[in-house]
Amino acid sequence: MGFVPVAEGRPGVETVLVRTARRLRTTTTLVLAPPTGGARAALLVDPAWEPDELVAIADEVRALGGWPAAGFATHAHHDHLLWHPRLGSRVPRWATPRAAAVASRYRVRLLSEAGADAARYGGAGHPPEVLGLVGRVDPIPAGEPGVPDPGGVLPPTEVVVHDGHAPGHGALWLPRGGVLVAGDLLSDVELPLPRDEISGGRGAVRDVEDHLAGLDRLAPLVARCAVLVPGHGAPTADPVPRLAADRRYLEAVLAGRASDDPRLGLPGMAAEDRGLRAAVEADRRGG
Repeated sequence: MGFVPVAEGRPGVETVLVRTARRLRTTTTLVLAPPTGGARAALLVDPAWEPDELVAIADEVRALGGWPAAGFATHAHHDHLLWHPRLGSRVPRWATPRAAAVASRYRVRLLSEAGADAARYGGAGHPPEVLGLVGRVDPIPAGEPGVPDPGGVLPPTEVVVHDGHAPGHGALWLPRGGVLVAGDLLSDVELPLPRDEISGGRGAVRDVEDHLAGLDRLAPLVARCAVLVPGHGAPTADPVPRLAADRRYLEAVLAGRASDDPRLGLPGMAAEDRGLRAAVEADRRGG
């Protein structure tokens, strides 16, 4: 599936498009600056996932009249740290300071997981020129509220930082269009996944609490956004119920209550639920 607009640019406002990968309904978000007579500056968020899909992303960006001015990774998991040389090997790619530090420190593990993931799903794996760009993100400088834009070509952005799902997770807020690119929270196809397998997390109970705190950070934007784009699943113009569902599920886990969340019936989610509950119980027992 190619890019589909989720927020059409009014005069002077960016256009936001989303492409959904074959695997796990992973989303790539493309933000196109308003046209100024030539090619449109493009911000690419979490390009994913298979080798042919990354090539298609690069081709589609140009077919839409865009040129990649910057990239942004919402968090330091391998499926959100991909890039392709056809997008530009020297295009600045950004993440929050903590996410960038994790991507650098655990890059060998990220590359290993990318390879294992390809084998698990029967994919061909990424070629060396793509693997060489995995995780090559720079930290957003201190005091910078959004994605750096020294040339002044991109729409204004704000990065909302929290530790839900992964350390230094950064949701991207586009204030002019009211679009929230949430990363791996607020999905319709995944339960909240608070444990970070890369850096090890801070204990299952604290991981769940961090995820709940992340929901609290996003809540004011969710209440007023026009469109929410999750890292996996479908964008929505009605995001408040998703936030409520994520919160209900995590509170049930902490309280040891059963959950009737319908996402439990989706592939792999019952196993994730059992694993999280076992980890929380073990954490509380001190082992």
